[in-house]
Amino acid sequence: MMMNKHKLWIGSLSAAVLLGGSAVAASGSVNGQSVETTSTSTSQSVTQSSTGKLLTGAQAKAAALKAAEGKVDDIDLERRNGQTYYEVEIDRKGSNDVVVRLDAYTGKILAVVDDEDDDDDDYNYNGSAKAPSSSQSAAKQVKLTEAQASAIALKQVTGGKVTEIELDHDDGRYVYEIEIRTADGEADVDVDANTGKVLSFDQDFDDED
Repeated sequence: MMMNKHKLWIGSLSAAVLLGGSAVAASGSVNGQSVETTSTSTSQSVTQSSTGKLLTGAQAKAAALKAAEGKVDDIDLERRNGQTYYEVEIDRKGSNDVVVRLDAYTGKILAVVDDEDDDDDDYNYNGSAKAPSSSQSAAKQVKLTEAQASAIALKQVTGGKVTEIELDHDDGRYVYEIEIRTADGEADVDVDANTGKVLSFDQDFDDED
């Protein structure tokens, strides 16, 4: 009988160890899921930031002027090798003009180069094709209305007014090409007619000299 009790006690202890081990494993699994969830959440946050929180032209201008003092002449939204950035041309009296490149989502300064040395002629998404003659049928194939596209474009500038809007079919997709008059000059904004994504932004400032 003593032997049986001893065996029974050992068996119970082994079961407890196994259960404990299982509990630890479960705990580790839970922690693992928690970390994984956090990681996934962070990844989603970055993705959302890179698709839905594009800096406006005014924000890009302010960030560029912190890197180089002067008068902003032009702002362009560029894309290259999967990176989206603003190029801000700054006129500086008494010294060479410069071009400030900054991340279009974070505002991080990527480079400050002399304007004369800036030969980074990346494509500027300005469709050259005229609006299709069957504009009404084209409008039926897009999700955004002209009013919705205009509202998106106006967010890129301060105190602007849409003066012209066209629906073009460029590079296999429909694009609203929008011209805006601002208090400082003019801006051209290209908006994807289905996703609402800003494809191109170009703002020219009037000379005040």
